[in-house]
Amino acid sequence: MSWTDELHSWIASCESKGVIAIVTHRNGDMDTIASGCSLAEALGSSVRCVGVHVSKVAREVIDKLNFNHYRMDPIRPAWPRTLAGIIVVDAGGPSQIGIELPPNIPTCVIDHHAHSSDTWKLGETGLHLNRSVKATAQIVYEYLEEKHPNSLTDRVRKLLMTGLISDTGHYRHADSAALFDAASILGSDIEHGDVLDLLRTTGLGRSTRTATLRALSRIKIEISGGWTVAITSCGTHEGLVGGSLINAGADVAIVTNSKNPFLRVTTRASHRAVEAGIGMGDILSTLAELHGSEGGGHAGAAGWTTEIDSVEAVSSILSRISAIGGGEN
Repeated sequence: MSWTDELHSWIASCESKGVIAIVTHRNGDMDTIASGCSLAEALGSSVRCVGVHVSKVAREVIDKLNFNHYRMDPIRPAWPRTLAGIIVVDAGGPSQIGIELPPNIPTCVIDHHAHSSDTWKLGETGLHLNRSVKATAQIVYEYLEEKHPNSLTDRVRKLLMTGLISDTGHYRHADSAALFDAASILGSDIEHGDVLDLLRTTGLGRSTRTATLRALSRIKIEISGGWTVAITSCGTHEGLVGGSLINAGADVAIVTNSKNPFLRVTTRASHRAVEAGIGMGDILSTLAELHGSEGGGHAGAAGWTTEIDSVEAVSSILSRISAIGGGEN
């Protein structure tokens, strides 16, 4: 049985018993929101896309395209009384969704993260689909194309494209499969520029620009293993700041946020660094396991939540990068 058949059968068994909740991860980035909202719309009125947070960019995109995402209180989540199944999209482990799932409810995880210190325990009624692709939106698209082709309206295709574009760093980390899927999702009716415009015109208000510029003013530069590593801190928009540092010429960006109860570290790596062997997902997953915390992600984009201080966290990352080497000396 193919994975699409497995997923289709699992969904059908839950739909016959009640409501399905599609849960997005706590960061609410474009890939998780696009994947969850697209799948929820395709499966119909008995399915809701929910989560604890939607990023500003993702919120503006789904508002423009008229998709629904329902916020849940992370402390007191209100689950439907007839909840029969849960689908978690784009989360490498249970702590990444920021909410406690109800016990004894069949759960399916659809994900593409290869590296995480967190693990799912789904039991006999669960299903874990982890595909080696660049974005969860690709997995959702492949499933819909095979099992719900009529659901692939222009709105759904545009939304899936925003997830794919965002999670590949605007194609910097795309492979041939991601580019093939992008062409297939666009088809002959959707202009690629229209999708790019959805992302270009969102999330760039004054507060975002101010927070980004302040973070950029605090940059420290380290040379580790021949790689140019840019380090800064901020209280919001860590991913945007990290991406800006890579665009400015850094091989690796490390952005810390200590405003939460635990230190949150966000990292980015350039395509050149990834091709030469730098894998931030591997590095942060290993450090998270070593320090008893949670971390992981992609080679070019990964995160780590830890109880250690920022100096120790950054030093640990630099040490791992140095050990890999391969940069310009």
